[in-house]
Amino acid sequence: MATSDLAKFLECIDEKVLECQICFNRLNEPRTLTCLHSFCLSCLDNWLKKTNKVSCPTCSKSYQIPEGGLKKLPPNTFLNHLLETIKPFSNTDQIKCFCGKKRQGKTYCQDCRRYLCHDCSDHHQNIPACKNHKLHSVEDVRSMSVSEINAMHPPLCSVHNEPLTVFCKICNIAICIYCSIIDHKEWEGTDKHATISITDAFKTFEQTSAGLEREAKRCTAKLNDDLRVMTDCVKKLDENRENSLRGIENHGKELVTRIKESGDKLRSEVEEMYKIKRKTTDADIEDVTTTISYINTNINLLHHLRKGNEGTAMLSGNDIITALDDRIKTVPKTQHDSNVEINFVRNHKKMASFQNDIGMITTLRAADCLELRGAESMTTGQTIDVKIIKTDECEIHANDLKATLIKSTGETIIPEIKEDDNGDYTVIGRCKSAGTCKVDVRVDGKHIKKSPMTIKVEKEGLLNSMKIDKYVYDVVKYGDDCLLVSCLDNGIYKYKQSGKYIDKVTLSQGVCVYSMFLMNNGNIAFSDWGNNCITVCTVNGEVVISFGKEKLTYACGIHVNEASRVMNVANNDNIAMFNIESGKLIKKIAPCDIKGFLGIIDVTLTRQGYILVLCCDQSCLKLFDNEGKFIKVLVDKGNVDGKVNLPRGVVVDGNDNIIISSCHKLQLFSNSGKFIKRIDKADDGINDPRGLFIISHHPRRVAMANGDKTVKTFNY
Repeated sequence: MATSDLAKFLECIDEKVLECQICFNRLNEPRTLTCLHSFCLSCLDNWLKKTNKVSCPTCSKSYQIPEGGLKKLPPNTFLNHLLETIKPFSNTDQIKCFCGKKRQGKTYCQDCRRYLCHDCSDHHQNIPACKNHKLHSVEDVRSMSVSEINAMHPPLCSVHNEPLTVFCKICNIAICIYCSIIDHKEWEGTDKHATISITDAFKTFEQTSAGLEREAKRCTAKLNDDLRVMTDCVKKLDENRENSLRGIENHGKELVTRIKESGDKLRSEVEEMYKIKRKTTDADIEDVTTTISYINTNINLLHHLRKGNEGTAMLSGNDIITALDDRIKTVPKTQHDSNVEINFVRNHKKMASFQNDIGMITTLRAADCLELRGAESMTTGQTIDVKIIKTDECEIHANDLKATLIKSTGETIIPEIKEDDNGDYTVIGRCKSAGTCKVDVRVDGKHIKKSPMTIKVEKEGLLNSMKIDKYVYDVVKYGDDCLLVSCLDNGIYKYKQSGKYIDKVTLSQGVCVYSMFLMNNGNIAFSDWGNNCITVCTVNGEVVISFGKEKLTYACGIHVNEASRVMNVANNDNIAMFNIESGKLIKKIAPCDIKGFLGIIDVTLTRQGYILVLCCDQSCLKLFDNEGKFIKVLVDKGNVDGKVNLPRGVVVDGNDNIIISSCHKLQLFSNSGKFIKRIDKADDGINDPRGLFIISHHPRRVAMANGDKTVKTFNY
């Protein structure tokens, strides 16, 4: 074999594979640990005497000393065969005939694995037992490729010195035909052995190793990507360190001598943070580099085995596959700390007052000190107002923030950013089309926390129309997805918002539930037309208190001021005010010119505590202060939009806007009585509108009791 061919051969398998990592010489009697690292037997023995334990010098894994000592460690048959294969070809001066007469070899017997001189070659062919042996000229051998040399030297059975032609799947070993008959009997009816031809086993090995090699390459590519990221982090960490130290130095020069000690302290903090982060990142890089080297070495081994002899491959190929597969599976998902920020933040307030605390060292980016907060649903008519909350150590200005609204169509809008009295910012904008809208806020090119925030934008108008078996007078929301419905009888009916019936709360005979109010403690207050009183009960129907029986004429709409513990009752021609806990009548408000049956049909409060009185006979909405003094008429009578006719229900939403249900329509007004829009459409089927309830503020949604046996829900 030519010297150049030997060099190519060693290059193919990686010279380090044949090198002991303890003595750094060619392996001698190699022994293999379960991590698949191999060392000279004598080197392992010396290593044990030095460290008093069997630990791999390469990967530091610890192992138990086998019974019988280190000699009982399994030999690396692949490396042994490799060393034996290249030994006769390593030095062409050693090509001498084995006859002992120091004659130069002329031929090489593939079967005997010996060089023969001219005479021995002639005699060799005349021996009957050697008649079929394959002879090659020395010149031919020297010109052979690596694969041809390996093909001439398949490993033999260590017991019978016969070719390896069978593979035992149970023992996971290549054997000869005699071993399969004597020691690996499959036909005895036991489950101890199962043999197949070594060719079939090699096909399976080839498929498995090829797949594993692809996975290993993907793993290596991912690790190389992570290595590049971590290397960039180290570079940025170094730059941050230099920038921070430079900032501290420049800032420190501006201060008087008595605060220099504070600057020195801050520099120490930077160095300490840098050491900790650099140590962690360097350790991660070392682990990844070691893993990459291990994987690449075993890939080379598998690549060589697949191109070599089948028997050679099956001697230890599966062990390499198992070890490499285990290593790939145990490669942890890289969770290195990509936050390599070390920033110097000037303490402007303390600096102004010449305090010694000149600033702080933080690893937080500006983006890490900010967070988006806001509702994740709204209607097309609502204004998007998402808060940007910042921590105390964050110094940021509105012009440092970059906000974008991204519609589901891909269209982008630049919203307004406003600062409030607390120093927090609000992103304000509109998304007028239904779908989704993303609020993207960045600082220094980086997303702040919870950015981008996805907001579901729902269309306005009729959302759902629930069918009820009875005429409906009022509706309130209970819990996350439950509606309570009154039907002027002794029941409070529970429905899902989707319209599915759940249950009924049954009250005493003679009770007629008309208008309801859900209190903060979960109790339900309602006006009882059957007994002409006000009752407060639990959601299970247990009565807490009942009052006003002799003081009310026709108790209709009700509203509880939880802060003052006062219940306001629309009582035909006046507003009766009761203490909700004792039931005692406090006073009555008698709005002027109220006449007729059910003159006042409903009552509610503005966010400022003013009283809104809905008059049915006069078809108007009147405003009173919290003492009961009349202020003005907010909404007047009429059939056109912006006017009301025979109104039945009024409610105030989270923006202090007013919603009124009246003859065949549902309308939205500002708190000053200015008409904003009509919520329903003419064909939505509002025939007998009654009580209202705000289901949610984001999205803006209202439920309306409709006397024609439906409850209608609108987005507005």
